[in-house]
Amino acid sequence: MEESVINQIIKQEVQLLDKEDSPEVLAGLIDNEFIEIGSSAVVYNKAEVMRWLASDDKSERTGTAFKAYTLAENLILLTYISIIKDTPAAESKQAMRSSIWRLTDGQWRMIFHQGTPLK
Repeated sequence: MEESVINQIIKQEVQLLDKEDSPEVLAGLIDNEFIEIGSSAVVYNKAEVMRWLASDDKSERTGTAFKAYTLAENLILLTYISIIKDTPAAESKQAMRSSIWRLTDGQWRMIFHQGTPLK
């Protein structure tokens, strides 16, 4: 896979982590068939994730150690470690995250996401 495509997918993943763009911009990064498996094993769809993205969550989120794997010409698996602080004074929590991005109609969108807390 081209490095420019991988960099674009990482950029889009970071946009979702940061939650600083408008809900409309963030919605465009998520496929309509999207599912997420939460750390509690609850499955979320796009509408549920969009409600969270639009919420007034003030947590600080960063990603590191991004790696991309080509699954098919139009599918990329992105893995990374997230670091989350719920409040500035809170202890950092880390999780190993994986996302699958699918190219549809010329646009890469996230179709799957899962995070597993690191102990």
